Amino acid sequence: MGGLSLTRTDTHEAMTSKQVSDEELLNVFRASSRPFMLTSDVVDNVAIQKRAVQKRLSQLEDDGRLEYREAGSAHIWWLADGEPTEPVGTRGARYLRAAKQARRFTSFARLVATSSAGIAVFVMVSYLFLAEVPNSQIPFYTKTEVVELAFIAALVAVLGIIAWGSLGLTAYLLPRIAAERTRS
Repeated sequence: MGGLSLTRTDTHEAMTSKQVSDEELLNVFRASSRPFMLTSDVVDNVAIQKRAVQKRLSQLEDDGRLEYREAGSAHIWWLADGEPTEPVGTRGARYLRAAKQARRFTSFARLVATSSAGIAVFVMVSYLFLAEVPNSQIPFYTKTEVVELAFIAALVAVLGIIAWGSLGLTAYLLPRIAAERTRS
């Protein structure tokens, strides 16, 4: 098997699972000549026990950094979309963690933007209805307050769209910066 190889001395000296970073585990995939790996391939390349490797790979899958399929009794793993394909050093790992956070915030910003835009449209349609019906008024709100509410909702929607785009771009660029930092 082509790839990164960490020599095992003996099982008594094997590192604990926490001493092998996520990036070191993912670097086994990045350094491999194949696009996928079996659990046993990963175990052969790190100095931790099989059960610990399985647990860590499952956690990386839960975090969206690996993908997984079963083929009979074999467990097949590969890097998730958006993960760098070149090995990443410790310096690059910081950028990858930041990219993961940016992806999470991107989803939230999208929710804020779409919800606020929906509210703005609803409020403006309500205002147009009020403008067409003489002497009409929504209880507790004047026409001016309805326009102000629509303006605020539209402003929040615009800010949400800007945040959504900025965070999306950040989440896209950070893994590439991480790979570049590792090379230099």
